[in-house]
Amino acid sequence: MQINPLIFRNYDIRGKVPEDLDQKKVEAIAKAYGSFLRQRKIRQAVVGCDCRLSGQEFKEAYIKGLVSCGVDVVDIGVVMTQMMYYAQYRFQTNGGTMITASHNPWNYNGFKMATSYSQTTLPHEVREIRKAVENDAYFISPAKGSVTKADIKDAYKKDVLKRIKINRKYKVLLDFRHGTPAMYLPEILREAGCDVVAKNETIDGHFPKGTPDPTDEEYMRGLGEEVKNGNFDIGLCYDGDGDRIGMVDEKGRIMWNDIMVAIFAQEILERFPGSKIIYNNLCTQIVPWAIKQAGGVPIMWLTGHAFIKAKIAEENAAFGGELSGHFFFKDNFYGHDDGSYATLRLLEYMSERNQRLSEIFDGYPKYFSSPEIKIGCPDDKKVAVIKHLSEKFTKDFPNGKVSDDRDIPGNDGTRVDFEDGMMIFRYSQNGPYITVRFEAKDQGIYDKRKNYAREILESYPDMIWEDELCVNLDSLK
Repeated sequence: MQINPLIFRNYDIRGKVPEDLDQKKVEAIAKAYGSFLRQRKIRQAVVGCDCRLSGQEFKEAYIKGLVSCGVDVVDIGVVMTQMMYYAQYRFQTNGGTMITASHNPWNYNGFKMATSYSQTTLPHEVREIRKAVENDAYFISPAKGSVTKADIKDAYKKDVLKRIKINRKYKVLLDFRHGTPAMYLPEILREAGCDVVAKNETIDGHFPKGTPDPTDEEYMRGLGEEVKNGNFDIGLCYDGDGDRIGMVDEKGRIMWNDIMVAIFAQEILERFPGSKIIYNNLCTQIVPWAIKQAGGVPIMWLTGHAFIKAKIAEENAAFGGELSGHFFFKDNFYGHDDGSYATLRLLEYMSERNQRLSEIFDGYPKYFSSPEIKIGCPDDKKVAVIKHLSEKFTKDFPNGKVSDDRDIPGNDGTRVDFEDGMMIFRYSQNGPYITVRFEAKDQGIYDKRKNYAREILESYPDMIWEDELCVNLDSLK
């Protein structure tokens, strides 16, 4: 089948609807994934979708493709991504697909495809699926698979709640921007003992209030103002499929998620000293500092939930996390990213320490840090841009420590660390854009790094400054 090759990303599939994805193409992708499963003697898979407008029709087409390969399907309906992972354990199968485009705009959709429990496809596996689609090379089954519908809401809720004990009643503000987590999080938190106020909780795949993306500074600042004005203990938001979170403290201050990586890592290291902690290359220097302070072993790795999960398994790490809001607990959980469980773990930790989030945060060194800035760049140009930047960094910052694909195999970013902060440019694994971030301990130096980043980006004619994928461009002004 003829299909846009650029929708096959490094660890999942994402494209625009209907330009890149329609029902026929979705069925072909499902047949390729079904063939991938049968090659590995996997005959069952769970399938769910988020609330995007194309989700239900794509789920039907996807299930049709899977059963044609003789794969028995458990249809779990409209769920959060972590519920698909949970369903793998519940129904005892390595197979599973979540139909979602995560934090991409409303007119995108895609597929997170499982390879084993809590694990999803890596680059060579995505290439295998792409090859099958392009060559119409599918497993021929003498009999079709079966389809069973299952409602796992209560079982999932019970599973996450049984692991947590929150010792006080927190007043919590949730803003969903009409994403899928609104179907589940208010009830989970109320049963955990919280006083919950929910905003934008009606499900609407158009995302009329904007894309649910916890890296969006405008989204987070609005949440912070309401928390401060409403005397809440904490404010929380989620991406469209619920595996990523964002938060503000009771003062309305944004807690960028690399700070939360440091907080969660220290909580785990208090109980499991000496453990390895995995974090991605976009994180602040506070993260390795905090891990070392707590007696842990920091390991910086590739950005991307599939890569971080694989590295956690390889290193037998107790925890991993990303700036984007993916948190992976391996101490008392499955090791996959789950926004519900991360929320509960944070509230439990606050109650155990009898501290507000601001009090925990104020114990860390202070940096001026930009949000995660995203600028459009064509998929066929972005890799060359980052490669060129690696060479430029080496020349421009002879006293800095430059990290790129020479340090981390397959690295998608070029990072330079200084004594007082860092700067990184990386290309996205799941969209045509480049991500930028920088920090410093001094406002003046921060402004210099901001100006350097802006001037560099402006020098590349392939940058797209007005695009639906652009986020936080005001932070470059």
